[in-house]
Amino acid sequence: MGVPVRLAEPAALAVLRPGARVDLLVLPAGRSAGAPVLLAADALVLDVVGAGAGDGSSALYLAVRPDQAQRSVGQPEGSRFSVVIRG
Repeated sequence: MGVPVRLAEPAALAVLRPGARVDLLVLPAGRSAGAPVLLAADALVLDVVGAGAGDGSSALYLAVRPDQAQRSVGQPEGSRFSVVIRG
């Protein structure tokens, strides 16, 4: 499934390209400290939209399993998403 993700640090989009592989992490809203939670390992980047946009319209589109997509979109509002780029 494809899922759009808005990263907490949109500048990371500048180094991502379709075909890259990433681990998707989240720090759920309300948790100010602690380790982020792994939502999807080795997810395929389908598209990167608005990498230079400063208006919040940028997004990363990832191919993930259905259960990973549900966990991603089911995060509370205000959760902070990040990615680790795989080599």
